[in-house]
Parts: sequence; structure tokens; C-alpha cells
Amino acid sequence: MYKYSKFRQISATVAGLFGKDRAARRINRDKIRYKGLISTTGQNIIPRKKYEHKIPVAFCFDGRGCKMAAVTIKSLLIASVNRCDYDIYCVIGEDVDESLQKIITDIVKDSGSTIHFVYGNHDFDKSNRRKWPVAMWYRLMLPKLLPDVSRIIYADLDIIFCRDLIDVYEIDLGDNVIAAVKTRTNGYFNSGFLLMDLDKIRKDKIYPQWIKSSVENDFKNPDQDVLNNTLAGRVLYLPLKYNFQLSHGSRIFKIYSEAELDDLKHNLVTLHYSDYIKPWGEKGRRPVFSEIWWNVAKQTGLFEE
Repeated sequence: MYKYSKFRQISATVAGLFGKDRAARRINRDKIRYKGLISTTGQNIIPRKKYEHKIPVAFCFDGRGCKMAAVTIKSLLIASVNRCDYDIYCVIGEDVDESLQKIITDIVKDSGSTIHFVYGNHDFDKSNRRKWPVAMWYRLMLPKLLPDVSRIIYADLDIIFCRDLIDVYEIDLGDNVIAAVKTRTNGYFNSGFLLMDLDKIRKDKIYPQWIKSSVENDFKNPDQDVLNNTLAGRVLYLPLKYNFQLSHGSRIFKIYSEAELDDLKHNLVTLHYSDYIKPWGEKGRRPVFSEIWWNVAKQTGLFEE
């Protein structure tokens, strides 16, 4: 079992006092805080017959996010070899031209998965988005952009997949609209990894509520706060292993039990580099577990250290 002892907590706090800047202090703290928290990655221990249907998965990006999307998608394909294939929907901005689309197409071409490019619409053009690009709203467009898709898994671009998505795709949502991983004790969830019931969203006319809320409110985390404020009581909470975020900080040890942390340690599905420091940044300023991202990035041929 992984235990966040008082000694470890104090040691991490002390380590976080040293460093030339905020990022360095954060890295020093996390090296102690998260040491040993992840034991295995990319190992599907239990064999299974290949899943017979392609699983719909969505990624959303503009031109700046294309190469990051390639790494994320590559990790998904690697983690799912001989287990399942995907219908991969890329919701893109108008600046993602044919040459950038080819980057993604080349990643997928030797697999059994299929790639689909769909341009984002203009329904959220008047929405508040603070410092983020309009592409942040693309995930909320999925019910309208993909009218023939019943349910879909959405993932951010700063995620690395370590397992396939068969189990989470088959989860029974009951009366809930989405499934997500909470990041606070009050049930607030992160929007970086979602299982979305698009049929229910369309049936219950939730899409117009999202547009209205996004215009009327200037939220700190716009898309994420819109989802949290409009879907209260209709969220199924997933285990931590489906969206382990490095930005959790010490909250992770207050929100989740030792059993859930142990499940994360041995059965990690998605590793989310959701903090302000990213694995593709300069050496010496990369978050813990960056080597997992680089192991995949090097296989795309798009990144060199």
C-alpha cells in the first residue's frame, strides 16, 4: 500500500522551500510527495479477446496542439495493442491544415483505428475563455458535432495513456450524463478526461445550457466550471487511476483512500500533466514522471530532447 506518512509530508514541504523559482520548488516537492506512487505503466497483465467494436475517443486542438495530440494518441494506440481499436475524432481549429492533419494521420495509419477530423463550430465564439484558446470549448461541442455518436471518451492533450479504455467505456452511467474524476472533497471534477453520454446531453437539451453559462459567467476555469455548474448531481465519479493529475498536490491524499491510491499505483490508466510545468519543457523544468511522456514522444519522431 502507498502511504503518505507524516514524515513524507514534512519532507516534501521542506523540499518545496528550496529552488530558484516556483517551478523548481514544485518539482522538488513532488519528487518526494509522489515517489513510489506509480509502480507499473503500460502493462495489461490480464489477457483478453480483442474488443469487437471500435471505441469512440475525442481530442480537441488547434494548430499549436497538433504535435502534443500526436503523442497522446500514440500512447493510446500503444496501450491498446491487440486489445481494442478506436474511432478517433479530432475536433480541430481552422489553422489545422492538411500538413498538420497528416501528422495525426501518420500516427494512426499502421493501426486498426480510424481517424476523423471535424472542425469546431462557432457556437462558443462569445463565451468567456480568459487566457485559453477557443479550442478549450471544443469538447462541449461534441454532442452537436457528432450527432451519430451515442457516447464518447474525451481526453486532454497533456495526457499519456497507460492502459486501454475498454472498462471505462463500458461503465453504466445510470441516470448520469458524464463520468469524471473528482479533484476536491466537494465533488468538483476535472474536465480533462470524461466519459460523455451524448444521447442524454442532446435529449435533455444540456448543450444550450452550456452556451448560456459560458457567456454569462467569467469562470476561472471556463469549460470545467461550466460543466461542474450545469451537471451537479449527474456525474458518476471514476477511480483516480483514470485521471491522475500532477496538479493534485497533497489534496490527493485527503480525497482518496489508501486502497484507491494502491489501485492507482498498479493500474494507472491515464497520467495527466495538468500542472503549469509540462514534460515537453526545457530540461530541469519538467514535472515528475516526464520520462513516461518522453518514452512515447520519441516514438512519434516529432520530438527530440
